[in-house]
Amino acid sequence: MMNSGDLMNSCRNCGASTLRELGFIGNLAPFFLKRVYRIELATRISSHPFKRFIQKLTAPIQSLVSRIQPAIAAIEMQSCLNCSFVQSKFPFPEEGLARLYADYRSDSYNKERCHYEPYYAAIANQIGQHTERGLDRITALTKWLESRVNLSEASMLDYGGANGQFLPNVPGEKYVFEISDIEPYAGVIRIADASQLQTYSYIQLSHVLEHVNEPLIMVRQVAAFLAKDGYLLIEVPQDSSSDFLKRLQTGDLNCDVGVHEHINNYCELSVQKLIEAAGLQLISIEAVPVENPSAKQNFIRALAKNWQ
Repeated sequence: MMNSGDLMNSCRNCGASTLRELGFIGNLAPFFLKRVYRIELATRISSHPFKRFIQKLTAPIQSLVSRIQPAIAAIEMQSCLNCSFVQSKFPFPEEGLARLYADYRSDSYNKERCHYEPYYAAIANQIGQHTERGLDRITALTKWLESRVNLSEASMLDYGGANGQFLPNVPGEKYVFEISDIEPYAGVIRIADASQLQTYSYIQLSHVLEHVNEPLIMVRQVAAFLAKDGYLLIEVPQDSSSDFLKRLQTGDLNCDVGVHEHINNYCELSVQKLIEAAGLQLISIEAVPVENPSAKQNFIRALAKNWQ
């Protein structure tokens, strides 16, 4: 089990110590910078009259230059040679991440993010509204699971799943572990305190791991609530191509790794190695092409079994 002292020397996804230092290629998005670190990039007007005159005179040129070569908040990154996972060299402060996600996707979140990242206004209402092979998100997941395992009358837990609306459409007891006050979906029971968690025959981590500092630690913690022969579903977006992640492994530093609401980049290999490191048996994994209203994207979906 990793502890906090290992976080700079080990991959936080698979636990391997084979890390390549990438230097300051991480680019913190403005909204992330403001919420997590309470910092924003700014240009100050000089108090000196002559300097202020020069600033005003050169403002059009400065505006053009800033578009071509914008100022960024850069952080050091690392690439795991074992699983292709890319992580910040130093973990982000947990209290800062809590601020980032406190009102996630709410009106206040969207309003503030649009202020710092105007492009977000065009897609804010479309996030999560993807289809998969012509099917809505729940139907597609249910069909995929039913082709692999029998979940009939299972006890199901959506860990960190907001209101639990994306649990598969099969009969059984349905729970969501969520510390916020969001109202659970119809037929789903909300668990707000980890001490109330029991054991479940099916748990899903759906679009959670891309938001956490220590995915391996989280998966191990969640797997502890799996019944024997129970199943864990992991679903994460693939924000960077496998080719891009391989370039980072070879030390290609002519790259820019954006850090926004997703702090982790996944591919099939990194999810597979994560499952193995957590002591689970991989049942099925695939990259799933989905259609967002604004763009095409792949998600990684994997099913693991608690065989111990």
